[in-house]
Amino acid sequence: MDKGVKAGASETLRAADLELMARVARKDPVAQRLLVERVGGRVFNISRLLCGASADAEDAAQLSLIEILKSAETFRVAENLEAWTDRITVRTTLRARRRERARRSLLSRWLSPGFFPWGTPSSTPARDAGGVERFLDQLDPERRRAFVLHHALDYTVDEIAEATGAPVGTVKDRLVMARRTLRRFIERDARRAGWRRP
Repeated sequence: MDKGVKAGASETLRAADLELMARVARKDPVAQRLLVERVGGRVFNISRLLCGASADAEDAAQLSLIEILKSAETFRVAENLEAWTDRITVRTTLRARRRERARRSLLSRWLSPGFFPWGTPSSTPARDAGGVERFLDQLDPERRRAFVLHHALDYTVDEIAEATGAPVGTVKDRLVMARRTLRRFIERDARRAGWRRP
C-alpha cells in the first residue's frame, strides 16, 4: 500500500472519529454506547495498571468513562482517539487515587481501629493477578504508577512529574527502584521454577 492510500485511510478514520465524538457531545445514546464499547476495555486496563487489583480500579475506570463522555466536545480531528482517552483516563485515575488516599488518611487519623466492627477500611487487593500484573501488584503504589506511565503509556519523566505532582528527581528514583524491584521479583520466581541464567 502506498503512502497516499495510507494517508487517505488515516484521514477517513480521523473524520469518522470526529463525527462519532460530535454525536457523543450531542448526547446521542447510540454514539455514547459505541464509544464506551470501543475504549471501555482500554480504560479499565489503564486504571487497573495504575490502581492495582482493587475495587478502586473499577471506580476509577467508571469515573474516567464519565469524564470521556463529558469531554467529547473537546476532541479535535488532529488527535488520535485512543491517545486522547488514555490521557483523560490517566488524569482522572490519578485524581481519584489522590482523593481516596486523602479520605483514608482522614479516616485513619480520626477513627479508632475499633470503630468499624469489621475492621478499618483497607486497600488490600481483592484477588491475585497473573503474569506481569502479579509483579506490579507487589510494587509500592507510587513506583507502580511511575513504571506504568513510563513503560506502558510512553509518558516522559517530565510528563509523569506533571501528572503526579512529584519532582522530576523523585520520578526518576521511582522508575529506577521499580525496575530493580521487578527484576528481583522475576529472578526470584525464576529461581523457584528452577530456571538458571545461561
